Amino acid sequence: MPTPDDRWFEAVARVDARDADLVADMLTDAGATGVSIEPAIHVQDNADFAYEELMDEPWTVRATFVEPFDEAEQAAVRATIEGLELAGTLTSFTIAEAEPVDWAEEWKKFYRRQRIGERLVIVPSWEEYQPAEGEVAVLLDPGAAFGTGEHETTRLCLAALEARVQPGQRVLDVGAGSGILAITARLLGAGEVHAIDIDAETVRVAVENAETNGVARDIEFGAGSVGDLWPWKDRADRAPEGYDIVLANISSTVIGLLADDLARAVAPGGLLIASGFILRDADEVRGALTGVGLTEVNYRTEGNWGCLVMSR
Repeated sequence: MPTPDDRWFEAVARVDARDADLVADMLTDAGATGVSIEPAIHVQDNADFAYEELMDEPWTVRATFVEPFDEAEQAAVRATIEGLELAGTLTSFTIAEAEPVDWAEEWKKFYRRQRIGERLVIVPSWEEYQPAEGEVAVLLDPGAAFGTGEHETTRLCLAALEARVQPGQRVLDVGAGSGILAITARLLGAGEVHAIDIDAETVRVAVENAETNGVARDIEFGAGSVGDLWPWKDRADRAPEGYDIVLANISSTVIGLLADDLARAVAPGGLLIASGFILRDADEVRGALTGVGLTEVNYRTEGNWGCLVMSR
């Protein structure tokens, strides 16, 4: 784990708002210990504020790297960022030595309440909020886990889930991250909800978020992959069945690798909501899923990201 005695480096990219999440993801994949996205202007808590106004100026993406982070590694990161196919312009990209950052607290400065779909409101767990009539509030502290509600893929999955989940349905969240999708499914009325992730620490964060929302007893969490035996399969009373909705907000590569297992997890007549892929990979993902017998129902995009809804 990084310490204040280590040498720290900060990579700073100024990009079009539409590309901020993609650049942040690439920096994370490159080994950054922490990444934050800073909007060009402060978001006002005003119902009349238009999100599009944030698009006028470049946003800032900051990422911290810890030694060893030599010149060759820095050059590789620079080449990756400068070589991305972006919707807008990479205004600048710099790497310099920096002071240590407490990312456990730093990211909270930029995590704000968000409205998604017709009724959903994603609320930081440390913020007091009284939902209006008809709203469904999801309290979240993602910690180190993916799934804040800010990323396009999470928003796409949430909107698709809100539009389709029915009371009492069985839902499986593959690659649960912070637990945001599984928790939302339960709050929207889903019956039996299962959530799995390959990282045990991520599962711990998801369980804590479920507890914050009062649904921990209603969601069964497990560490593992859909391709494994279900984490709960060794229980005699929990034989795996098909799910009415399977959520998979994971990468295009992983969707391809797990396509057959994902399809088998969907009950006849059920749906797979798949995201986590950039637009140029949409046909690859679509081909992998239709190749295992699923049929496309809907395809939506936001920024540089896509979301497919498939039926069995």
